[in-house]
Amino acid sequence: MKVLGLLLALRFLGLFIVLPVLSIYALHLNGANEFTAGIAVGAYALSQLIFQIPFGRLGDKFDKKTLLIVGFILLGLGSLVCAFADNIYTLIFGRILQGAGAIGGVILAYIAEVVNEEERAKSFAFVGQFIALSFAISMVAGPLIGGKFGIDKLFLFTFLLSVIAIIMVVTIVPPAPKIEHFSEPPKFGELLKNRDLQKLFFTGFMQKGLMTTFFMLVPILFTQKLGWSKTDLWKIYVPALIVGIGALPLGAILAEKKGKVKEVFIIGATSMTGAIWLFALQKSWAMFLAVILFFFGFNLIEPVLQSFVSKVVKANQKATALSTSNTIQYLGIFLGGAVAGFFLNKGMLEAFLIFAGIVGLIWIWLMAQFKPLMKLKVVEYEKFDPDFIESLKTNPKVYDFYQKDGVLFVRYREE
Repeated sequence: MKVLGLLLALRFLGLFIVLPVLSIYALHLNGANEFTAGIAVGAYALSQLIFQIPFGRLGDKFDKKTLLIVGFILLGLGSLVCAFADNIYTLIFGRILQGAGAIGGVILAYIAEVVNEEERAKSFAFVGQFIALSFAISMVAGPLIGGKFGIDKLFLFTFLLSVIAIIMVVTIVPPAPKIEHFSEPPKFGELLKNRDLQKLFFTGFMQKGLMTTFFMLVPILFTQKLGWSKTDLWKIYVPALIVGIGALPLGAILAEKKGKVKEVFIIGATSMTGAIWLFALQKSWAMFLAVILFFFGFNLIEPVLQSFVSKVVKANQKATALSTSNTIQYLGIFLGGAVAGFFLNKGMLEAFLIFAGIVGLIWIWLMAQFKPLMKLKVVEYEKFDPDFIESLKTNPKVYDFYQKDGVLFVRYREE
């Protein structure tokens, strides 16, 4: 599991490391304006949302290791295109190619298969800490390396990470456990009708959409309004990330141990929305507080979101469900960047901040209307016979059951 978490962290490090300075860099390329810079920031999400579900469906049927290799090859090729881009449209193409290796859901499904269900939230929180660490490195290294040596070196660094990841997949990643399913996976349309998934998908869409907005705003506000240089941006990102890393286990504990999933999402949404309204004040103290508050809310939601997506679907749907979740999140990322870029290109910063703040308030209100998620209890059986299997198929309390490594796992609906 740790190896898979490290792979996911390497992938995110490659994508994150350019985020703190990409909007400023993109504006200096031929043919660029605020709108196309916003597209460049969110362009990788466009191909992610196109390819996440196909990768996920393939991951439910075929060898996941092969899919991981393909994904990292595409990330590496896209990084090379970005490194040598001399105009905004080549940069956008490279970012799209980076995102085409949409294997995030496949890796998460791999992890979900390797660990037991009761340990899954803890595992996702651990993976979240890996990702948060890569995020922290990105927030420091991105502005420093990019400011001193050029953003193209950051893209070359991502290419190197892709090569390292491919070597790790080939030599270290263990084979996926053999899981026997006792029913055909439901149709994709039925998956989308799952009310619990709809709530989680919506939360992910809003969380990631505001994230892109955040990364469009921070470099521009701090450099243009406060007079910071690009190399100074890490000074605000790092303290905020320290707070954010502390929020990772807090979110997992509240959701898993206390059953406060809805409350975690509402607190996270309130923190992120509050950050947007603080940005609207355009005061130095308010913007410092906004960055810290944003990271707290974002990281409170992050590990809980993916853990519960894997919980509320059947075992033979995990890769598809997680990839669909990622698809919707990347749609949020792309739209967040595009909308932010549109407003900023028109010189409508204040109007955009108010617009984003109102959208955040709507998010909070809708979260408050959601009913609690379905609760499931997992029971393991080391001894069982065909008659018991048949009885499970007609038991209305049974949500799902599957066999892994000779053990039968049955998930019962709790009253």
